Amino acid sequence: MFTTLIIDDEAHARDSLSKMLSLNCPEIKILSHADSIDDAYEKIIKLKPDLLFLDVEMPNGTGFDLLTRFSKPNFKVIFVTGFDQYALNAIKFSALDYLLKPINAQELKDAVAKASLQFNSNSSIDDLKNLLTTLQNPRNKKNKLAIPTQQGLEMIEIQEIIHCEAANGYTIIHLQEGKPLLSSRDLKTYQELLEDYDFYRIHDSHLIAHFHVQKVLNEDGGIVILSNDSKLPIARRRKSDFLDWLKNNN
Repeated sequence: MFTTLIIDDEAHARDSLSKMLSLNCPEIKILSHADSIDDAYEKIIKLKPDLLFLDVEMPNGTGFDLLTRFSKPNFKVIFVTGFDQYALNAIKFSALDYLLKPINAQELKDAVAKASLQFNSNSSIDDLKNLLTTLQNPRNKKNKLAIPTQQGLEMIEIQEIIHCEAANGYTIIHLQEGKPLLSSRDLKTYQELLEDYDFYRIHDSHLIAHFHVQKVLNEDGGIVILSNDSKLPIARRRKSDFLDWLKNNN
């Protein structure tokens, strides 16, 4: 059994989630609801919940603003949001859990099961700090991307990533130093997460960092040479757009 606080400014959303938790997640005890950031802050201090269901879009701020009030959060967070690509990308960047409205019962059960497995972990502080750093410093190449591997999560600075390579539904992350990482996420996911950091998908199999491009050659239809001396093909249909992108990002 673990405890939770539901934070959402819409009464029907709070009631709906409460009912879904009661039906699908009997291991959760709902301590209370909160309808604003100030209300939530007071109840977290008083009730000390294990888990927050936190709406991203709140009156007079966001759910992220609430988290900045805690220097050492000792709770897990499952974000609840409508489709907001900026918020979702930031959450995915740090490999934190989220639910899209309207909430799906199976996705709710999966998120709760994942949270319950992490209660003995001390990762909450680092995970949430990484999220807040990303939000406060958009496009900063020192931001760290959470990369899920078979061994767990690897936190890698963006500037260390040279290119990402598709591998049968997985992605190989090539770094400035050390061995490549094999991530369980597909290349399309990394394309969405990294496009704001000057990455470009030059080929179905290759996503590259602009700041690691050394040369572009015309041979064989187009070749990019990267800082690790990799030679990667440019898809013919993408070559013109890629060259324009390079010029515009100089």
